Amino acid sequence: MCLIVVGLNATPRYRLLVAANRDEQHARPSRAAAWWPDCPQILGGRDELAGGTWLAVDRHGRLAAVTNIRDVRPRGEVRSRGALAAEFLAGRESAERYTAGAAREGDRYGPFNLLLFDGAELHYASNRAPTTRLEPGVHSLSNAPRDQDWPKVASARDGALALLEHPEPLEPLFALLADRALDAAADTRYRRAHFIVGPVYGTRCSTVVLLDAAGDLTFVERSFDSGGRLVGEVREGFKLRD
Repeated sequence: MCLIVVGLNATPRYRLLVAANRDEQHARPSRAAAWWPDCPQILGGRDELAGGTWLAVDRHGRLAAVTNIRDVRPRGEVRSRGALAAEFLAGRESAERYTAGAAREGDRYGPFNLLLFDGAELHYASNRAPTTRLEPGVHSLSNAPRDQDWPKVASARDGALALLEHPEPLEPLFALLADRALDAAADTRYRRAHFIVGPVYGTRCSTVVLLDAAGDLTFVERSFDSGGRLVGEVREGFKLRD
């Protein structure tokens, strides 16, 4: 169960604050975050099967993130959901315009949540919920439509709100993402735990992105094995381009 928390202009220090877990089959091949050779302006992880991404940024401070939505209905998708995020960052379209198009073309994809930041506005699109511009504040998503507030969605949002004034929020945000809800019953843990551990499926990586008021962006991704052990870290920092 993926998890994304986004703070938009929620504190004077940061224009954007993002904390996210990517949960996936451990056998699915993917690459850790890096600058993409074929799109050098994009920094993020990459799905090696379909070429898309679950979360990435570009040198202008644009950000895209996508999750799937749990849905038992038959799917007839012909394209990877990760392509929605990758193609937004490869272009220069506004988040508003791109999300409108993604919603119109939604039947070409499996059920998805899409979050896009274009440097000014944060927009949400889905083929299971209405498209909308998100106001300044803290927003969170998992693997349900935006209007379904799972326990982990609420606890992650509340945890991020409590960290907005922290002088150094990077490590506290990673700690928030690491919550495994070990006291929860096994059959409800996927709706409660921020971090999932399992031999077949679980949290593959955690990512924190901080964009401050001066235009400095920090991107940190930490990768984990099937036992939930840290196996790698990518850390990048850069000044936004105009």
